[in-house]
Amino acid sequence: MIPTSSQPDLLNPRLSEDEKIALVNREWQRLLEHFDRKAAKGKNNFYLYKYSSIVLAALTTVVSSLQGIYSAGFPLWILPIISAAATVAVAFLGASSAQRIWIHSKTTGQQLQMESFLFNQQAGQYHKMPSEESIRLFSERLMQIWNEGHGKWEQTVGDD
Repeated sequence: MIPTSSQPDLLNPRLSEDEKIALVNREWQRLLEHFDRKAAKGKNNFYLYKYSSIVLAALTTVVSSLQGIYSAGFPLWILPIISAAATVAVAFLGASSAQRIWIHSKTTGQQLQMESFLFNQQAGQYHKMPSEESIRLFSERLMQIWNEGHGKWEQTVGDD
């Protein structure tokens, strides 16, 4: 987990178990929203680059055909500009890793959701565990999932 002002409160003996659970669930929600935002941004970038490259490639073909048909009256500068834009869009699609970032962020978010479900249902590894121990274990799992998700992001960005 990213250190926040609420984390030290988990160690506060004056807090009830319900208050500690609420704090841990609030941190889980913050992490889930973080990875959801990253996934949405990666998805939007991927679709932007993908569809712009398709449209620009098609426009290159159309403009090339129009220049052949209307050679005297068609501006010659349009084809190189559209062709260059198509090349840039394809390059961004390949270089941005937007699809991999989207998938990694979505996977991390799903892991966070699963862990929260198990914790709140006191199922899986949290079954029949004292509350303090399950809160500690849930906090550790959140940190582990966050670190793994961030590590995948670093690796994906580093591959470019």
